[in-house]
Amino acid sequence: MNFCAPKEVVNMISIRQLARIANVSPGVVSRVLNEDPTLSVSDETRKRVLALIKQYNYQPTKRQGKKWINSLCVITTLTEAEEVTDAYFRLILQGISEAAAETHFKIKTIYRLQDHPTMNDIPKYAGLIFVGAIENKVVQAFRDQNEHLVLIDNQVNTLVANRVDPDLSSMAKMAFQYFLNQGIRSLGFIGGQLSSVGVDGKVTHPTQEVRLNTLHALSDAQENLTFHSKMGQWTPEFGYEAATSLLKENPDIRAIIAASDPIALGAIRSLHDLGIAVPEQVQIVGFDDLDYSRYLVPRLSTFRMPTKEIGAEAVRILVRELTSEYTDIRQVRLAGSLIHRETTKN
Repeated sequence: MNFCAPKEVVNMISIRQLARIANVSPGVVSRVLNEDPTLSVSDETRKRVLALIKQYNYQPTKRQGKKWINSLCVITTLTEAEEVTDAYFRLILQGISEAAAETHFKIKTIYRLQDHPTMNDIPKYAGLIFVGAIENKVVQAFRDQNEHLVLIDNQVNTLVANRVDPDLSSMAKMAFQYFLNQGIRSLGFIGGQLSSVGVDGKVTHPTQEVRLNTLHALSDAQENLTFHSKMGQWTPEFGYEAATSLLKENPDIRAIIAASDPIALGAIRSLHDLGIAVPEQVQIVGFDDLDYSRYLVPRLSTFRMPTKEIGAEAVRILVRELTSEYTDIRQVRLAGSLIHRETTKN
């Protein structure tokens, strides 16, 4: 990755400082400066911002230049090939695209960090949308060039920023309580390793996973309850191998929570080959509610995720910052719902 560092300091005051004085968002200052006719603020606010720009002699730095007022940039951890096979992130990107069109913005560019792109135009975009697990240093390097950004489904980033995440913890709690209410005292979890992108596009696999951490904590709080997990790939093949291993090592397991429908698919086949009846002997819950989940035998019980809405809400948050007087950072978690089919006991 090639980041454009400023060569000189032109202003004694930053756009964020100016925005704080004007009691507006930095996006409002930027769009007033660029004479954006779509900016929905009062004449009084516009005049106040213009007066402060003049008072502090604020000018954008040379590296910023004229912004592409209605253009957004998506920065993602996924390669193009991974996007094709990953329905979850593909739907998020679809939600981003549709919401951008509805708000009269456009996705001008998609940068894929693993491809090591040259990104010399970051300051010109109205805002940035980060999709996936991207480390703090990387996001901060972009934020130094463009302050208008939102993070989507980033489990490894701890920066205070606009963000939209699926509420994986609450869904894990829901599944845990559902099985606990049935008197089940031995559960398994099969998850996929996170792929976090750091400096220079290097991919690492952090150990933290929201659902796994939540389930560990819930299990530790219960007496006479055992919890077992396997972490690996987000594939049916790994789901098959992990379920086989879990049940052979822990034959008392009576429920498996799979972190994705493809993993659950492999687990169902594994239990079939082991001669274990689903859901009579072992119940299974997946995540994503992919189209094929209702056609499996047995039909998969799974969490329906607000996938497209995650992408759409991220766009709305960013556009709100860019086009209104609001200055608050918004951090949103969207919950899913458990769809009971034939791999759980209703």
